[in-house]
Amino acid sequence: MAKMEFKKQDRKQLKQTKPVEETVISRPSKTFDIKDMEKNETNKNPVGRPRKNKKYGTVRLQKNNVNRINSIQNSLGYITQDDLISALLDKAERELSNEQKIMFEMYMKTYQNRSSKHP
Repeated sequence: MAKMEFKKQDRKQLKQTKPVEETVISRPSKTFDIKDMEKNETNKNPVGRPRKNKKYGTVRLQKNNVNRINSIQNSLGYITQDDLISALLDKAERELSNEQKIMFEMYMKTYQNRSSKHP
């Protein structure tokens, strides 16, 4: 004798004994409306970098230096990489000799004039 027996039921009997109930579809409490989106054009949290009348440039760095900058930024608690670089450059400027300061100022004037001519 078999250990398990499979009792096959007639499909007609199953349909008659178990009626299918209607499925209630849940509705969301709030739906998207494009009119509401148009009203709220002034987004409280704008996406992207804040401009604040700043002009940005690009500096190409080796990946190792990028990792060092990020590590120092996080270690010293600077909010942005720009803040960290500004602080490090200020420190380097203070340590320049008189001759280096004169050269630095000349280069700064040259680069500022060049960038003002080409927006």
